[in-house]
Amino acid sequence: MINTKHSPTFQHFKNFQHFQNKYKQSKINTDNTKAKAFIGAAIGTAIPLAFMLKSQKTNNPLNLDYKLKDILVLSTSSIAGGTLFGMHKQHSHTKKTKLKEGVFQILNATLPAVGVSGMLKLCEKQKINNTPCKIGAVVSGIAIGMLTAIKSTNKIFDPKDIHPDRKLGPKDFIASADDAIGALALGKFPIVQSLRLDKALPLAFGYCGYRAGKAE
Repeated sequence: MINTKHSPTFQHFKNFQHFQNKYKQSKINTDNTKAKAFIGAAIGTAIPLAFMLKSQKTNNPLNLDYKLKDILVLSTSSIAGGTLFGMHKQHSHTKKTKLKEGVFQILNATLPAVGVSGMLKLCEKQKINNTPCKIGAVVSGIAIGMLTAIKSTNKIFDPKDIHPDRKLGPKDFIASADDAIGALALGKFPIVQSLRLDKALPLAFGYCGYRAGKAE
């Protein structure tokens, strides 16, 4: 009688089945992580929004007026929520990756906003508060903020410069649409008020939180 358990065909089938099971489990874990990151980002966005609605005495999120403080709190809370929920029950290496991405996303959301606000105040102080000056303030503030964010993140997590630095990629610039919207809102550009672009800030920051939470 042939012992099929030790035959090459059986071993190949067993290896394939093992690989298939590992793939299915990995996909389940990935889906769970994405779901947790989404929930965390949603909660992190909803909490400051609730306080903003109360402080501005309105029940409609579309009526909110975003100041620098609001942008800083909303972005930090959204990204922190997605990051922390995404780290739940993860390996230490994966947690570090998510934490690094979370820190970068927070810096990438807050530093450009601070930079733009500072540039706009400089324009006002110099009494050249016109559209070209505002555009220059927005562009330079975002650029300086993003570069500072990536350099700061690399310095925090790799102070001895052992590993390759994280680089700014296409997705970072796409995700930085929130920087542009927030900057335009701070600059009180007519296009922002007419198109109500600033109303998309909670969604933009929520996406950044989700992205950080699902990072691997």
